[in-house]
Amino acid sequence: MTTAEREAYVSIIKALYGNSIYVDESMITQEVVDILETITYEIRNCTVGLGIFTTIVNALADAIQSLIGSDVGNPFKFAEDSLKDKSKQWLQKKTAQFGAEFLKSFFKSWYNILMGNTQSKACVNSAALNWKSALAMALLGI
Repeated sequence: MTTAEREAYVSIIKALYGNSIYVDESMITQEVVDILETITYEIRNCTVGLGIFTTIVNALADAIQSLIGSDVGNPFKFAEDSLKDKSKQWLQKKTAQFGAEFLKSFFKSWYNILMGNTQSKACVNSAALNWKSALAMALLGI
């Protein structure tokens, strides 16, 4: 795992948990990545069923367009396919496709969109809370 990838995962943890969990790049292991994959999987599954899913996809498509331009073809389809993706290796797949900086920006945009709506915020908070203890232990190597 590269330093840039580790930094991207640290930024995701900080977005989800703020300062309530200490994390630095040296603490990122495959176990930590697997837990982050599970958290994002649960968030994606929860938000797909919301009535605001199309709004989330539209906002994310705009963010994707500004991040990587035309490299993804149709940004709306890319966003919709990404959020409906049932893969548990979603973060790793996006990193392999577009790099760690894209992952960091993509997650930040997605997270900000989700936190702007009460229904989707509940999805984020629920998934983050469900995995907080396991993530904290994995970060400590326990």
